[in-house]
Order: sequence, then C-alpha cells, then structure tokens
Amino acid sequence: MKLFYPMCIVLSLVACGGDANRYSASAESTDFEPDERPIATTLVYACNDYEFVARLGPGEMALWLPERYVILSQVGSASGTLYEEGEVSFWSRGEEAMLTVGEQHHKNCHLRPDRVAWEDARRRGVDFRGVGSDPGWSLEIRRGRQLLFILDHGTQRILVPNQTEQGDGSMSVYAGATETQDLRVEIVDVSCVDAGSGNIFPSEVVVTFNGTGYQGCGQDLYYPWTD
Repeated sequence: MKLFYPMCIVLSLVACGGDANRYSASAESTDFEPDERPIATTLVYACNDYEFVARLGPGEMALWLPERYVILSQVGSASGTLYEEGEVSFWSRGEEAMLTVGEQHHKNCHLRPDRVAWEDARRRGVDFRGVGSDPGWSLEIRRGRQLLFILDHGTQRILVPNQTEQGDGSMSVYAGATETQDLRVEIVDVSCVDAGSGNIFPSEVVVTFNGTGYQGCGQDLYYPWTD
C-alpha cells in the first residue's frame, strides 16, 4: 500500500454539488471568505478518484499532488473559499470541496484524518513509520540518524540515535541506545493487519524497548515530489 501524492490545475470552477457553475471565480469578485481550517496543519483530502495533501499558511495553500508541489494564493470568490495558481485551484464551502487541475475536476473531496500522521511524517523526512495498539504506540525511523518511539498515545517519547542498521533478505534491524534507553526494531516484509484500525500494511514490526516487546505494522514512506 504505497501511496504517492503528486500535484496538479485554467480555472473554471464548477461546484461540487448541484449548483454547478455558480462558484466560478470572476474578475469582479473580491470577496474573501475566511478559511477556518488551522494554519500549518497537514490535511489529507480524498476525492472521487484522487488523493492529495495540503498545508495552509496565511493567505495561501501548499499542495502536494501526485505530479508536483504547488503553492496557491487565496483569491476572491463569489461563494466559499478559493485558492489558485496558474491552472491549479482548490475551492471549498463547508463540507464541499473540489480540486481543479487543468481541465480535470476532482469532486467530492473530503478530509482523511486517518492519513494525516503518515503524510505529516513523510513531509518531515521520516523514512519508515510503524504503529501498534495495546498500548497505542508509533515509531519513526530516519535511517542513519535516529529512532523515535512514542508510547501510550504520545505520553512517552523515546528518542535514540540510529547507531546500527542491518539487512538480511526480507528482514531489517535497527538499534540505538543511550545510558538509560535501549531500542531495537525488527521489520519483516510480510503483510500485516493493524489490530487498531484494520488497515493492511506491507511490513510487520517488532519494537523492543528496555526488554519489553511491542508488535505492530508499518511501511516505508516515499518522496515522489520535491519541496
């Protein structure tokens, strides 16, 4: 389940619902509807046939599309909130949203909060992420740099240098330690079902922290675009 999020958009905004052509921007429209979504927060949108990632800044919106990275500026709109740059635009009003790339209109876009942690990690340069439950934990690996193990739904954060890395066929082992913390990660390339979400991942993960083992699933994170 490797997900790629490239980017894509001459604007003729057509509404996502039955009001079709009403939401096209015009030179006469100078209304700026305030965007209530939080600034500097990663957002993942799934449309009918498309998925992309966004982050908001003051008066602008950055998009990671399957083909590219682009920054849109907020412009006036007859209805809703509109961002555009060249042939790419994003329009939203309430729960409605649509992404337009050239002549392609990706409609019925909605937020995917379950994807946010993965895409946020990808944009922070994390190479591999794992998750598990009972208790809830997550793992981030930056190869050759560090291991970050987060326990009990974020109440404990264990950060150690990635001191060793070994590979043996379908299995990889990462280990790091400090004076008080010893962390070892074993990753096996075999299909894994996460008990908490039911999602299927390409790898099984076993994390051993100070002698206690934690089992879960994970996947590599890829970078099909450049920032």
